[in-house]
Amino acid sequence: MRRLLMLLTIAIAVVSCSAPVAGEASPARQGAEGTGDAGLPTRPRELPLDDVDPCALLTPTQRTDLGITSEPLPDTTDAPLFAGRTCSMTGFEPRDIGVSFALATGSGIAELLAPGTLGDEVTPTTIAGFPAVIAKPELPNFCSVDVDVAEGQFLDVQFHDSGSEPPIPPDQLCRDAVRVAEAAMETLQRS
Repeated sequence: MRRLLMLLTIAIAVVSCSAPVAGEASPARQGAEGTGDAGLPTRPRELPLDDVDPCALLTPTQRTDLGITSEPLPDTTDAPLFAGRTCSMTGFEPRDIGVSFALATGSGIAELLAPGTLGDEVTPTTIAGFPAVIAKPELPNFCSVDVDVAEGQFLDVQFHDSGSEPPIPPDQLCRDAVRVAEAAMETLQRS
């Protein structure tokens, strides 16, 4: 039952992240091709996701440190902007959480951040020196971090509350999503 709830939450999260809404353009800064157009700083180098296994982005030690207890569950998605391989994981101690990765290899972060694409509250940041955004949706049970890793590719990291009592506050979900993204980028840069 918990796995079904987690998969339903992931499906809702992916669809809500891709639902277009009206918005205003933010001023773009000049930077690397594909990155500056999104108003983000340049990426330090290319980390293509073409041959990356999303289920290997967290080592067993990292999963334990983050409270993830399940084995990674690989999948794929054809959701607009997020198309590619995915992986999800869960943890139930000390709280019910879900983590998912999507390797968006068919669209860049500039497309994700185009005006009217996301309805989330978007905050620019950097993860392991790479430009990224924290996307805090209206739904209070998850938060996403999208990292610009290569031309036309980004890593989508989602952190979900899978039924914790009391519920995990939205700001904490975003802090946890950043922790997961940092760990994944550490692994990705070593490979």
